[in-house]
Amino acid sequence: MTTPRDTTIPFRWRSGLGLSVGLFLAWGLINAALAIYVPYTLHTGGVASLPLVLTTEADEALLGRTYATIAADDQALAAYLVAFMDTMCGQMMGFAVAYTSVVWFGLRTGHIWALWVSAVAGLVAFVYFLPILDLYAQYSVPAGNFLGFIAVPVVAVAVAAALGWYGLRAAAVGVSH
Repeated sequence: MTTPRDTTIPFRWRSGLGLSVGLFLAWGLINAALAIYVPYTLHTGGVASLPLVLTTEADEALLGRTYATIAADDQALAAYLVAFMDTMCGQMMGFAVAYTSVVWFGLRTGHIWALWVSAVAGLVAFVYFLPILDLYAQYSVPAGNFLGFIAVPVVAVAVAAALGWYGLRAAAVGVSH
């Protein structure tokens, strides 16, 4: 099923829609890159090579021991943590493929539904950090500057959505921006 659109609207990278597509694609590609980098690093460097949820310090405080101690003293738990990250990264790769496809084949060609799917999908994952932060707080583990860290992609996705909305509206009325 196709949705109606004005096929006379040319796509230009140097437009609101073009910038939006670029930012959304970057977010999808970052997810794909992380979905490769994280398992590779954990499988080659072990559980102590990366933070798994928030930061190394916060994760270790919640676990009550360091990743290095887990790797040395509880190899089954270390293997489980790596396998658990593998499952998460598999989902991230699936998200990245679907996300970049929606952006490239939907948004780039002027479909408004693709803008909303890209914006919501790009932001909804961050909602899940609220109960995670609450869980860490329940165990008196400070999250440090983690909220500042996740604010960057949240703002980037919001800017991409605003640029896309502006770009699609401008293209619909024939404005060249």
